[in-house]
Amino acid sequence: MADQSSIAIYLTSMTIGGAERVALNLSTGLSDYGYDVDIVLVEATGDLLEEIPEEVSVIDLDASRVATSFLPLRRYLKSREPEILYSMMTEPNLIAIAAHQLTRTDTRLVISEHNMLSHSVSSIKDRAITLAAWATYPFADHAVAVSKGVQSELLAKTRLEEGSTSLIYNPVRVEYIREKASEPVNHEWFVDDSIDVVLAGGRHEPQKGFDTLLEAFAQIERDNTRLVIFGRGPKTEELKCQAANLGICDRIHFAGFVENPYSYMATADVFVLSSEHEGFGLVLIEAMACGCPVVSTNCESGPAEILDEGKYGLLTTVGNSALMSKAISETIDNPIRSDVLKRRAEKFDVHNSLKEYVDMFIKTRRVRNSPRHRDK
Repeated sequence: MADQSSIAIYLTSMTIGGAERVALNLSTGLSDYGYDVDIVLVEATGDLLEEIPEEVSVIDLDASRVATSFLPLRRYLKSREPEILYSMMTEPNLIAIAAHQLTRTDTRLVISEHNMLSHSVSSIKDRAITLAAWATYPFADHAVAVSKGVQSELLAKTRLEEGSTSLIYNPVRVEYIREKASEPVNHEWFVDDSIDVVLAGGRHEPQKGFDTLLEAFAQIERDNTRLVIFGRGPKTEELKCQAANLGICDRIHFAGFVENPYSYMATADVFVLSSEHEGFGLVLIEAMACGCPVVSTNCESGPAEILDEGKYGLLTTVGNSALMSKAISETIDNPIRSDVLKRRAEKFDVHNSLKEYVDMFIKTRRVRNSPRHRDK
């Protein structure tokens, strides 16, 4: 049997995204704590692979889709027998539950939700996945929600009981972020004090609401204001076309993949999260850790918790470009002090989250799956 401090973190890939950064931060922190950590990937791809420390093993299941990772995941569990299998996001959770149920080991299964289940019902497949979560989530030994909103919905939309769930905020490596934030930015707008830079970033997909941000930016009547959006995705070309139609191409830069977004955050005048929905909103904490003022939509769920209902950054209505434009201008004119933002970010520091994870893992290891639990 594997060492009792062995933990496997199972997710799709290490393509840049919120959950993937959480996996990186969590695996790094647990390794520093002395745990033997495997990152088990449906497919070992993604820019964040290079940031995984040498002490953490990367297991490539070499599957084309999450569904086809079932058999290789089951083989991994049989051969490695980690003390804890920690699964991230809905579809991997379902595969992890199936593999765990059909593999006779003492491994404990902890699943985690990073988004609202109610926002994943746009297709027949999504609805089937949500129904499967309702039916199977109680078979996990424990479940983690990354925000109060996600936890509330887990209890409402699945058959999980309150005692079998934990609210643990995503771990943020504040010290590491600040070290990276001190590096120079190789872009003229960020070094010109006469220019106010609005920054945003993430995967270019409808959920992130970048179309609303472009409309909001077009309404800002300031000749010295510029917008930089990093990241890429299926909507990148569509967003570029929208910028052209709005006549703001000369004031916007699509930066693509940025190896060190924290140096951008440290020198920007405001960071904007324009999402239609989130599970948490990790990037807000990263920006605040750099001392960057933030504006966010008051979307479900996470931003209002992070910003304490607007105390640490203005909250706007989802999809309302006029309110977002106003909030951006107000934040540029009257920014919250960087030291205040940095102290707020420290509340979500990785050491605080890790302690909660370690305590939860220890408690989960102590309790075997009882027949009562299995029969739910």
